[in-house]
Amino acid sequence: MTACCALAQAAVEVIRGARPLGQLVRWLTPAVYDAVGRRAALASSVRGTQPGIRTTIRRVRLCRFGTDAVEAAVVVDDGPQVRAVALRMELHRGAWRAVALEIG
Repeated sequence: MTACCALAQAAVEVIRGARPLGQLVRWLTPAVYDAVGRRAALASSVRGTQPGIRTTIRRVRLCRFGTDAVEAAVVVDDGPQVRAVALRMELHRGAWRAVALEIG
C-alpha cells in the first residue's frame, strides 16, 4: 500500500523539519497529529532542521485486517540514520487515516 510508505516518509520528514506538519492533517487522527507535532517541536529544539537530506523507503511489511485496516512496518533511510516506522491505518469515511504511528 503506497499510502503507508508515503505517510511514513512524510512523518519522518516532518520530524526532521523538512516538511510542514500541516501536510499530514488529513492523514492522521487528531491524537496522532498532536503527537507528531510534539515530537517535531522537540526534535527541532534539540538539533534544528535538516531539510537537505533525502528520505527514502528501504523496506515495507504489510498486514491487512479485513478490508478496512492495515498495519505496516516501514524502514526509512533518513540520511545519517535508519529509522523504523510502525503504523496502523484504518478506513474512515472512505479515506485512509493513521490511528497509530510510532517512529524509532
